[in-house]
Amino acid sequence: MRLTRLLLEDFRSYASAELHPEPGLTIVAGPNGAGKTNLLEAVFVAVTGRSHRAGSDAELVRHSRPFARVRLDLSDPQGVTARVELLVPAEDTPPEIRKRVTVNGLPRRASAIGDTVRVVLFRPEEMLLLVGAPSERRRFMDAILAQRHRAAARDLAELSRVLAQRNALLRAIRREEATPDGLSFWDEQLAVVGARVLAARLNLVAELAARIPALHDAVAPADEQGEQVRLSYADTLKNAWPERPAASGPAPPPDELEAAYRRRISEVREKELWNGVSLVGPHRDDLRVELAGREVATHASRGQQRTIILALKLAETDLLGADDAPTPIVLLDDVFSELDSDRSDRSLSLLLERGQVLVTMADLATLPAGRRGVTIWEVGEGRLSQAPRVA
Repeated sequence: MRLTRLLLEDFRSYASAELHPEPGLTIVAGPNGAGKTNLLEAVFVAVTGRSHRAGSDAELVRHSRPFARVRLDLSDPQGVTARVELLVPAEDTPPEIRKRVTVNGLPRRASAIGDTVRVVLFRPEEMLLLVGAPSERRRFMDAILAQRHRAAARDLAELSRVLAQRNALLRAIRREEATPDGLSFWDEQLAVVGARVLAARLNLVAELAARIPALHDAVAPADEQGEQVRLSYADTLKNAWPERPAASGPAPPPDELEAAYRRRISEVREKELWNGVSLVGPHRDDLRVELAGREVATHASRGQQRTIILALKLAETDLLGADDAPTPIVLLDDVFSELDSDRSDRSLSLLLERGQVLVTMADLATLPAGRRGVTIWEVGEGRLSQAPRVA
C-alpha cells in the first residue's frame, strides 16, 4: 500500500495540513523547527500507535485543542484502497473522547494496523545504533517484530507488564514491605513470556543475518565491499542455557528457553532481592554486530558503522514487506545530512526500488544529485505547500 494523501488536524504545530506524496520519492523541505518531522511522526503514529518522540500522547495535540486527528489514504497497484484514521485526545479532554484508530471506519487495535500498512522510520539518531545503549538495538528489533506479528506485539506488551509488576514486588521486598513468597508467580510469567520474546528475536536475528552481507555490499563503497558482517544475539541466560547454538539460527523449542529462564532466575535470586530489580530477561539482552570478527562499536570506522546501519534499515524494509505483507512506507528524517553523497545515493536508490519514500530535509543541497526534479513540499509557520520542482 502506498500513501496517497496525509491529512492532519490539530497535530503538533499544524492546525490543518494536507500532503499528497508521490508513488516514489517525495521531499519535505524547511528550516529546522518548522515542523517537517511532525509530518513523518504523524504517519508513524497512525501506523504503529506510538510516537518515537513524545513522552505522552497528549503532546501530539496542538496547544489548547481537544484532540488531534491523523488520516492516511492508501492504495495499492490493484486499485484496492484503505483509510487509516487516528484520533488522539488532549490531556484534559472529556472521557468520551478516547484514543482510537480505525481502518475504513472500523475500530482496530494498533497491533492490527500492520495488516494494512507498515512503516520504516530512519532518524539521524539511528546513526548511533551500533555504538549507543543496548536499549536502542532492542528497540530496533522489537519495532520490526511488533509490525510483523500481532502475537509478538502482544508478547512485548505483556513482558513490559510482567516486568513492571515483578520489579514493584522486588522493591517492596527490599523495603521489607512484602515477602519473597509472591515472586514464584511472576518468575513463571517472566520465564514463559520471556521465552516467547527471546524466540521471536532469535528468529529475527537469523533472518537479518542472512540478508545483511548482500545489502552491506550494495551500500558500501568499493573498498568496504566483501567485509564480513556478523550478527548474533546476546542473551542474559549465561550457563543456564547450555544448549545455546554457536551461531545465529532459528529459535529452539519454547520449553528449552523456559527451562533456561527458570534456572537463571533461580541463580540470581539473591542478587535481584538486593538490587530490587529484574536482572534476567529480554529487557537486558543485546544485538551484537561484528565486522571481520571484531566488535563494530569499538573497532569499525564511522563510515563502516554507517554502512552497516543502512544495511540494517534496508533489511528491516525487506522483512516488513516479505510474505505478501504490505510494502512499507519509508520515512527518512533528515538523514542525508549525516551521510556522504555516495552512501546517500546508493541507499536512496535501493529504497526506491522497494517502494515509497518520504524524506525531510533542511538543506536541499544534501539531496543526491541524481534525484533532482522530484516533488518538493515546503514547511513554514505551520503551513505546508507544494513548491516548484527542483531543477
